[in-house]
Amino acid sequence: MDLGAEIADLVDQVPSGRVATFADIAEGLGDPRAAMAVFRILRESPAQGMHRVVRASADLAFPGAAALLRREGVAVSKGQVQDLQQIRWREFRGPRTLASLREEQARMAASVESTDRSPSPERIAAFDLSYDRDTAFVAGVVMDSAGERVLQEVAFETRPAFPYVPGYLAYREFPAIEACFRKLDPAPDLLMIDGHGVLHPARCGIACFAGLRLDRPTIGVAKSLLVGRVGKMPRKAGGWTDVRIDGERLGTALRSGRSQRLIYVSVGHCVSLSMAVRITKRLCKTRIPEPMRRADLLSKNEKRKWKKKRIEF
Repeated sequence: MDLGAEIADLVDQVPSGRVATFADIAEGLGDPRAAMAVFRILRESPAQGMHRVVRASADLAFPGAAALLRREGVAVSKGQVQDLQQIRWREFRGPRTLASLREEQARMAASVESTDRSPSPERIAAFDLSYDRDTAFVAGVVMDSAGERVLQEVAFETRPAFPYVPGYLAYREFPAIEACFRKLDPAPDLLMIDGHGVLHPARCGIACFAGLRLDRPTIGVAKSLLVGRVGKMPRKAGGWTDVRIDGERLGTALRSGRSQRLIYVSVGHCVSLSMAVRITKRLCKTRIPEPMRRADLLSKNEKRKWKKKRIEF
């Protein structure tokens, strides 16, 4: 799927003399919450007619848009389109890819298991991706259950085909994670994914996606919150509080160190939330679980080596 090409096609559907908002284009993709992602993708990959896409406030978003819009008969004053609602275009046609992906997430969410498949996982793997524009550097690190010894490391560069859209991280990063996982021998007993599991708008974040596709117990550990209501801040390191969505407990906010910056733990697949929290706490020598911390360092080191080679040549 080429989301960038789909966005360009939607933009091209806006007639001369009319405008659409970023949320309108996102709705054409199937999810109006992707408005900011649409703006970022158009800024990075300009499309014909993108001067006709404006902010919900009617503010122009791209350089040179005012002159082009005036030429098409659109009234513009002080950087804003006048009479937005009268000239707003919303009659889009297309595959609505994000809607299809959200439906897939819903189907997968129904298959997530939250019981412990492996009561004592010994080989725990974590994955991380670092980026330099459209190039990604993926790393996988396997450690023992105590987070004391590194058992295997893998790192390489790749080019993700799917752009970053909040709520759809799995479609961008899972192919690289899977390729990394296939290089690990023997296969790890449990995976820690830098992202959410069921603590996700569709109840199926990248940790669920990876666990289901790779058929491995998986924990989601995220550094920021996508959705949910967090309980009272834990007073001490090692403390935790519930994260709930519509009253349902779907994750835990863990204070893993002295810092008040929490990490967010949730079920990915074939693990209970209590075990997920217990394993994560045990592996936190610093704020971030040790396998994830080492994978992060390895991916960043791979990026540094790549950039150094480019400078040398």
